[in-house]
Amino acid sequence: MKLRRIEVRDFRKLGHAVVGDLADGLNVVVGDNEAGKSTLLAALRAVLFERHRVGGSVAAGMQPYGQTVRPQVWLEFERGGVPWRLHKAFCQKPEAELEGGGGRWTGDAVEERLAEMFGFTPPGRGESKPGEHHGVFGLLWVEQGTSHQALGIGAGRDHIAAALEREVGQVTGGDRGRLLLAAAEARKAAFWDKRNNPRDAFKALGAELLASREQRTIIQRQLAAYEDKVARLAILQERLNRQRRDDSLRIAEDRLASARRAAAILAQHQDVLQKAEIALERAKQRHEAETARLDARAKLKADLDRGALDRDQANANMAEAQNQTGRLDQAADVATSRAAAAEKAAREAEEAVRRIESAAARRQARETAVRLAGQVVAAEAADVSRLRAEAFVAAAALSPEDLARIETLERNADQARLRLEAASARITLLPDGANAARIEGSADSVGSEFLIARDTTLVLEGYGRIHIQPGGGIAELSRAAEVADQALARDLAKLGQADVAAARLALQRIADARVEARNHAQTLKGVAPGGLNALRQELARSVLLAGEDSVASDTEPLDLDAARAGSVASKASFEAAATEATSVRAAADAVRRDLAILTERANVAARTHQRVQEDLIAAREMMSDPALDDEVSQARLGRSEAEAKWAAARDAVAVADPEATALAIESAVQAEKAIREDMERTERERRDLDVELRALGKDGLGEELETLNGKIELLETRLQTATLEAEAARLLADTLAEAQRETKDKWLAPVRERSAPYLRLIQNESSIVLRDGSFEIDQLVRNGVAEPFDGLSVGAREQIAVITRLALADILREGGQESCIVLDDALVNTDEGRLERMHLVLHKAAQRQQILILTCRERDFLQLGAPIRRM
Repeated sequence: MKLRRIEVRDFRKLGHAVVGDLADGLNVVVGDNEAGKSTLLAALRAVLFERHRVGGSVAAGMQPYGQTVRPQVWLEFERGGVPWRLHKAFCQKPEAELEGGGGRWTGDAVEERLAEMFGFTPPGRGESKPGEHHGVFGLLWVEQGTSHQALGIGAGRDHIAAALEREVGQVTGGDRGRLLLAAAEARKAAFWDKRNNPRDAFKALGAELLASREQRTIIQRQLAAYEDKVARLAILQERLNRQRRDDSLRIAEDRLASARRAAAILAQHQDVLQKAEIALERAKQRHEAETARLDARAKLKADLDRGALDRDQANANMAEAQNQTGRLDQAADVATSRAAAAEKAAREAEEAVRRIESAAARRQARETAVRLAGQVVAAEAADVSRLRAEAFVAAAALSPEDLARIETLERNADQARLRLEAASARITLLPDGANAARIEGSADSVGSEFLIARDTTLVLEGYGRIHIQPGGGIAELSRAAEVADQALARDLAKLGQADVAAARLALQRIADARVEARNHAQTLKGVAPGGLNALRQELARSVLLAGEDSVASDTEPLDLDAARAGSVASKASFEAAATEATSVRAAADAVRRDLAILTERANVAARTHQRVQEDLIAAREMMSDPALDDEVSQARLGRSEAEAKWAAARDAVAVADPEATALAIESAVQAEKAIREDMERTERERRDLDVELRALGKDGLGEELETLNGKIELLETRLQTATLEAEAARLLADTLAEAQRETKDKWLAPVRERSAPYLRLIQNESSIVLRDGSFEIDQLVRNGVAEPFDGLSVGAREQIAVITRLALADILREGGQESCIVLDDALVNTDEGRLERMHLVLHKAAQRQQILILTCRERDFLQLGAPIRRM
């Protein structure tokens, strides 16, 4: 089918629109937003698929807003090379007419003929739906805003499946193969779930067999436990009988009673021992107290005797120290007198030495003053020269960096001037005879050479003027030269220099001044290391020393040596006398300090002797010495008696053997308790086993076990049969599924083959994967990586969906189902680079199909090379 002309009148927003002369290949219909492009597609759908007698909301939707008119659509198309003309009018006076192929149809026959021609199912009542009533046109006519969504094959699926089956056959990928696989899957599903685990009756049969086996195991264990309990009951009964025969409990009770009697006797001995220990402790305490009183009395007596001796000795020592102190004081007075005489002689000798040294120092000071005066003159001259050179350096406002900067500016100015001279025109005025020539604004310039760098007027007397304009760019060079000269002049003026050469000379002078200042500073340092002021001060001191009077100005150096020797001898005599006096005085002071200590010791000894004497008198007043001796004897006797009683009680307890008695009673208690509890426990267990065995009964368990064995044998047979059937069903379904997977590529191979040339134009190494049942796009495989269609970008989904529709249209065409392709703003999400590639795709598809593009973006399709019709 190829569209040739569409005419719409009073249909929705279209008052009247005609799109004609549609070519076999690409056709572009351009219109602004709201111009009615989508309405044109709606009118095209209506004339083919809507009943002309449709009413209700469908008919009302065809009417322009707020109007009651008669919407009409005319369509001219070709099918199999035969021209056809279709006309439908809706709402007011509905009408339908179809002409072509030598026939003419009107009314309802038109809808029937169209459905027959294009293989679609007309709607019963109400509005037609693309997925149900438009056949392949629901796939190939794409509405605005849906190009990136699922294909929506709908009713066109049967046409595509039929076209594929004509190429690859029905069994490998058609309905028969799918029905066979579905039947096998259903049979398999009766036995297995999706994870190949048993299900339903098959699972229940296995579960029942397993439960029966578990029940049999339980009964077998119960039967074994019953027999174990019977044996255990016999053992318990024999144990009870043996204990009764041996009378074990009575023997244990007798042992316990005997042990308790021995324990009572031991307790009596231990009580006596405890009381004896208390009495012994009291006797010890009394004896120790009386003994301590006796020892204290003896100590007071000894202290009294020792105190009398200490007191007498201290008094004797004090008297001796007093005598020694008097003798040392007399010797100290004599030594002090000798030291005073020696000190006077030493001072006189030292004064004579000082007078002689003073005269010698004045002579040396006069010589030093002469030498220092010469150094001061030389240092002052060097300092004046240094200060003059440093002042010159400090006053200079020029540095090496300044010189480097102005040298750079000079080079820049020279380079700018050279570029200007190279670009400027050179003229020389050489007039003939009496004629004159000059540059306007200057004097006579005959014979002079000029560089023309700006607009200049040449005056030729008797002829006129010539205006000269240098070539392009000369003005920029002239401005650059002026800027460079000005920058150099500014820096020279700032530094106070006439030119760069003067600046270099000034900088050299500054360097020479620095060297001169350093030389004079070194000279000053050599003459006056401590500084000029220090040298002047030293000169002043020398002058001052040289001007003093001298009593011994004529004394010879030999007299000075003799005076110094006499002074040294006098000092030695004085020091010896002073040392002796100091030593004697120190000895007297030491004896005096010892006398003070001895006096204090004599006083302390006297006080101590008095205190001890008073303590002894007080003690004897409380108890005399004989009475105290008697108390000590009685305490010693009481302690001996208490020790004898304690030893007797201790021996009695030892004979009773407390440890053995305690162990015996503990052993007897535990033995009696263990025998009694064992007999009671054994009796309870025997009774419980007897009751349990009576309740179970051996015959009931045996019968139940035989019944279960028969049931298990039957279930095993049934499960074996069901397993064979289930395995066969699974094997069949898996085999068919594997065959289906192997033949799926062959079933969809035509789609892959038809889409591959288109895909290569936008994406190498890629392919489209469709769902074999619905033919919807499932995946895009790029470079071996499968990507879900829903996971692609909107632009990519749009391109893949358009290419898939083109491939399916090729398959339908080769299957005898020819139809044009209509794309309403189908590539709005595609970037410029991909849009150019999609133009190539559309061109390739248009070699076999008619393609009608509706768009509001004329610029995107100007380079498509297709006829453009504007609404």
